[in-house]
Amino acid sequence: MPKIFAVLCFCLALVAQSTAAQPWPEHVTDPDKAVSDWRYNDPVFFWRLISAPDNPYEPPEWFYWPDAVIEGDLKPFVPQADARDRTISDAALEDMASWAQARNSNVLIVVHRGKIQIERYWNGTEPDDLLNGRAITRSVTPMVLGFALEQGALALDDPIGKYLTEWKTDLRGQITVRQLAQHVSGLEVAVPIGVEQIENNKDLCLAYCGDVVKAALDYDYVTASGTKFEVAQENMQLLSIVIERATGVPIEQFVSRHIWKPMGAGNATFQRDRPGGTARTMCCMRATARDWTRLGILVANEGKWGDEQVVPAEWLATMATPSARNPNFGLGLWLGSPFNPLRTYFEDQPGVIPQSEPFLADDVRIMEGGGFRVVYSVPSLDLVIFRHGPTSDGWDSAYLVNTVMRDLAK
Repeated sequence: MPKIFAVLCFCLALVAQSTAAQPWPEHVTDPDKAVSDWRYNDPVFFWRLISAPDNPYEPPEWFYWPDAVIEGDLKPFVPQADARDRTISDAALEDMASWAQARNSNVLIVVHRGKIQIERYWNGTEPDDLLNGRAITRSVTPMVLGFALEQGALALDDPIGKYLTEWKTDLRGQITVRQLAQHVSGLEVAVPIGVEQIENNKDLCLAYCGDVVKAALDYDYVTASGTKFEVAQENMQLLSIVIERATGVPIEQFVSRHIWKPMGAGNATFQRDRPGGTARTMCCMRATARDWTRLGILVANEGKWGDEQVVPAEWLATMATPSARNPNFGLGLWLGSPFNPLRTYFEDQPGVIPQSEPFLADDVRIMEGGGFRVVYSVPSLDLVIFRHGPTSDGWDSAYLVNTVMRDLAK
């Protein structure tokens, strides 16, 4: 027995010597902290990490598990225009379809005066497919914010520390609800880091971790609130948490009750951070092409679906009021005027959305996701255009909208 014990001690000493001699990766600054960090004990996070699809921007359906279902009440969509009541010429519609197809689009839908002018699908996409809207998602939470305000559950200028009690005595708790929704929170825009580094990779955790509340609360306060426009990913996640805590209703149920069912949409989904957990709302809600278009119709019709006022017109007017730090952004909606040839997501940084000319109407409203998946609404013309697809060379944000406008002006 003593001999066996001696051999065991010798082996352990060798292991300890080997471990001590091996340097830690340079980005692991504190090994003890790294190993004890909750992220390293998060099975959902590591499942997503090792199962990450080749293209994280277009993941397969199974990768969205588990779903937070936004229950719908599917009703007929707007009618198809026939040859007698088509308001946009065949030539203009075919021009738009050819342009969209050449830019690897999956879907193009154009609705004018309450009727479908064109509805095209490519690349194997089907009408019933749930399509990842990416950052179009960030217009949904601000839209339902209006109902929380209407109920008196919160106010735009409330400090978020009133609801995020983790920040009650923290400087971050002084950020207002309005500042979150207008992307002037002052919270950090995390430096992009590859998935091979886990420690301090905040955006990776926000997208993959099994506790999205903890992940969102991990961002630091770096700029005085209200002084700089930056589309920080955590803003919309924190806004939905504020709404949930203020109303006592999970965000997916709030969206279902106030928007999705009233406008006759089918089921849609957020991704839940873990089974029984919280909906991830800063990105990647999935809905059918027609249901994304329904959202645009609500905006174009000042909140109405048919004769029913779904979203208060006053709230949509607030969403479309230019914010102090960015004239092209209101509160959850991008604004087409004034003209900006390269619209930016980050103040004082180069723009990322190319546009060749001004829109030919001053009231273009835009719900926009990465890869130029976009819903255009033009209230003055009762016009809605939905395009879904990946990023493509030769994109021009003005093309589809202005092609219709020029045709209508003939």
